[in-house]
Amino acid sequence: EYDTPCLYRCVMMRLVEIRKAKEIGRLVRASRESQHLSVQTLAGLSGYSVNQIVNLENGNIYAFHENLDHFIELAVHSAEKMNVDPSLLGVRSNPSSNEPFSIEDSIPVFLQKLA
Repeated sequence: EYDTPCLYRCVMMRLVEIRKAKEIGRLVRASRESQHLSVQTLAGLSGYSVNQIVNLENGNIYAFHENLDHFIELAVHSAEKMNVDPSLLGVRSNPSSNEPFSIEDSIPVFLQKLA
């Protein structure tokens, strides 16, 4: 027997994490491209593999064992190596101190119930 409310919360939390990873990845890519850096150059600067940078920029949280904290650490480190303020990625330098994501904030406006 499944606890439906718990299952729903778990699924929604996973969707919020996926959305957050996609947005962080998009911002890392935009930062890299604005500095005219190649993926290979950022990999060299950060010490990560080209594959890790590609997965980061694609927001592929599954490539990081579905661990959002690890994903954020990689994004912050990459941002710092590009001399980009990590707060521009929407994260703090210490991912474990990030506030929990709000499920309500992840619901598209057109799906939100009007009061």
